[in-house]
Amino acid sequence: MLIILRPPLTILILVLICSSKTVASSHPLNTSVHEKPGTGATPTTNATPTTNATPITNAHPDTLYSQFLHASSLSITPLGTIYITDQDAGKIHSFSLPDHTQSSFGNFGSGPGQFGSPVQIDATNGLKIYIADRGNRRIQLYDRTFQQLSSIQFEHLQDILPAKICVRPTGDLYVYNERSHELIQMDDRGHVRSITDLSRYEIREVTSIASTKNEILLFDRSQQFIHRFNPDGIYIGFTQTPENTLSIRIFQNRIILLHQDGVYETTSTQLRSKTPLVSFPPSISVPFRVDASAPQPVTDFGLTSDAVYLLTTTSLIRIPYDS
Repeated sequence: MLIILRPPLTILILVLICSSKTVASSHPLNTSVHEKPGTGATPTTNATPTTNATPITNAHPDTLYSQFLHASSLSITPLGTIYITDQDAGKIHSFSLPDHTQSSFGNFGSGPGQFGSPVQIDATNGLKIYIADRGNRRIQLYDRTFQQLSSIQFEHLQDILPAKICVRPTGDLYVYNERSHELIQMDDRGHVRSITDLSRYEIREVTSIASTKNEILLFDRSQQFIHRFNPDGIYIGFTQTPENTLSIRIFQNRIILLHQDGVYETTSTQLRSKTPLVSFPPSISVPFRVDASAPQPVTDFGLTSDAVYLLTTTSLIRIPYDS
């Protein structure tokens, strides 16, 4: 049974009115949070730093690989394997840490081990690897040896175009359907539990999806909002991110922002510090180029305990930092 979540339009109107009064700020890295009316939460604006970070400002970026055709997403497992989707090559690349040994898997097609356009990957704990195969309108599931475990075909849903995915530790899978602009929640067996119409909240785009212990976070880069849902797809509120935020990621249960100036830690309500965890060196100008001669948009990012990894359409770049 499909459950369509359609909250009253008045919630949206009140939230938008509130946001127009609170997002203005004199500091480019201020944030503000807006709760759904009736929750009793107090909006927070002009966030004050709560920790001091020591950024690496002169770190030399190291290009680990530069032969992708159109890399679109990456996922780093706790054991230190980086998985990357190359949608224009129909391949999945893996890089083993710390030596960054590279291997690849897959080709174009519609059978097992084949992809129409692999656009998003979530490698979870490294034992199960979920891949959004946009071209074949399915989600493929593999183990770490790339043996196919299952394929979610969405047979009972029309106009499906999986563009973003996120897997919670419970095994629940969240799929952003680009075609219908909906968030689909599925259990660990691939059964649909709920469908949330994102247009009800005037979410213009879903740039990235992340999951905390209690929330599903949808980042809308066009509006610089993190929209917050509970695990059942019920809307909670939204957080205004700093201007020029590019994406979000969960790392060690912390919400991390990729900003054009560097990488910052945040919560659902405020930045941890206006000092970045990592400041990008002058040779990197996110999001348009990674060096002076080769403009490349940054498509995704990830962190380990000692480095930030930036993914561009053609390259994987490592920037070290002190944790």
